[in-house]
Amino acid sequence: MKMNKIKINTIFESIQGEGKYAGTPMLFIRTSGCTRACDFCDTKYHTEGTYMTIESIIKTIKKSKLDYVCWTGGEPLLWRKQILSVMSKTLKKEHHLETNGDLLKFEDVMLDFYYTAISPKELKTVNAIVKEMREVSRDDYDVKIVTDFKKVGTSMLKYATMLMPLTLYDKKKDLKIQQRVWDYCVKNNIKFTPRYQYWIWDKKRKI
Repeated sequence: MKMNKIKINTIFESIQGEGKYAGTPMLFIRTSGCTRACDFCDTKYHTEGTYMTIESIIKTIKKSKLDYVCWTGGEPLLWRKQILSVMSKTLKKEHHLETNGDLLKFEDVMLDFYYTAISPKELKTVNAIVKEMREVSRDDYDVKIVTDFKKVGTSMLKYATMLMPLTLYDKKKDLKIQQRVWDYCVKNNIKFTPRYQYWIWDKKRKI
């Protein structure tokens, strides 16, 4: 791995479509590569990309007028050291992390990223996260479980601080899933997170 470079899929300005900061303009940096190959992944194209130097990424971040930077993927923590190097030179920006939690460390939440959205893909990862993060307030991170209440995410529901409906790109099926998630959140006092980027842009790459 090249220590002075990160394989980047894309960098773009958009609106955060989900989670605690939904509706907030951000600079998104999508890294390439992941620890998993989920069949329901909506960013399978993350494997594409080119290597960018840390210096060029820093220049891109400083050039943006937006206050927030969101590191997403793929799995950004594959590039932890390089990302921390970038962050150390762009301290005026508020850096957020979107991760599946496989490589997450306590210090990522407590010391490095202003906010972390963890979207685990299996119960083993959730158990490790809960044990590791029990001293962290919910303002610092969220456990965002994606679910359809049939197969995906069902074993992890009790650990969620927010739930997000799985998107199948079938309007009738997606509406039913959204309604099931909505009702469960009401009954169990859990935050429902939308997916604005797909409701507005469908399959177009906007986040």
